[in-house]
Amino acid sequence: MDRILFVFLLTAFINLINTFVRCSRLSGVRTGHLATAIALFGVVFLAASFANTLQAPLLASTVEQVIGDASGRTPAGVAGPDITGTRVYREALADLNHKLRFVMLGATTGTVLGILAMPSFVTSFSNAIKAFGRTGSVFKVFPLLLLSVIRPGSGIIKLRLPAPGTLRQITATKMTVPKTVFMWNMFYYSLWTVNVLSGLYAGALYPEFRSTAVLMASIVGNTAIVINVMMVDPVLAGVTDAVARGRKTEAELKQVIFYLALANLAGTLFSQVIFEPVAGVLQVLTRLIT
Repeated sequence: MDRILFVFLLTAFINLINTFVRCSRLSGVRTGHLATAIALFGVVFLAASFANTLQAPLLASTVEQVIGDASGRTPAGVAGPDITGTRVYREALADLNHKLRFVMLGATTGTVLGILAMPSFVTSFSNAIKAFGRTGSVFKVFPLLLLSVIRPGSGIIKLRLPAPGTLRQITATKMTVPKTVFMWNMFYYSLWTVNVLSGLYAGALYPEFRSTAVLMASIVGNTAIVINVMMVDPVLAGVTDAVARGRKTEAELKQVIFYLALANLAGTLFSQVIFEPVAGVLQVLTRLIT
């Protein structure tokens, strides 16, 4: 359970950073350095990428342990595809199901924390962009970050709570983009959340070709990327450009980013619904090609 708890925390951290991806555009518009904001966020995203490289192997080893333990406890003479029909293996699958759903709950937790921390991130990241403009070096910005940690309120990092007035403005203002964008974003984020987890579970359902099942999960991940690139990001980019040119207000960009974050949250919850169906589809596809 300690390993699963660690993966839960990694998943929460990854989704916390993912919630900030779109907030970086608001910082870029606010400071007038949109390209710098996108480039600097890449430094922040490196931490999430590193956490992501740890997440998959840790989960894969957990699945291997579940399959190995269940196989070792099956009655003598039962082997191959027959193992999955035994009571011992079904119990092991149920335990694995609970563990993977717990990891998905980490995605929800990280997204909630990200939404609450959005005002702090936008202000702090705006300060980081300005500091980079003064120093011209990412490495010279790090001491300022360290100063903020040692002496809260100084340096770059500024903690801010969500302002009730801003929330009222966001919710009361009429939406300027199609509401379907947020539905597409929810669907994209739910697929992105389950793609590796469903692949691992499909491998447990079909252990003879579990490596193939895990690799099949890339279909789900790539589908999520296509939805985001085709249906969501262009709309956000259009609003960002309009704000940068003065044709839309900053409040409109805040509104879109806030509702996209809520759609992310809804996507992590919807992932609990589609987790097993997606794993079932991956299992069927794996059987078709093996």
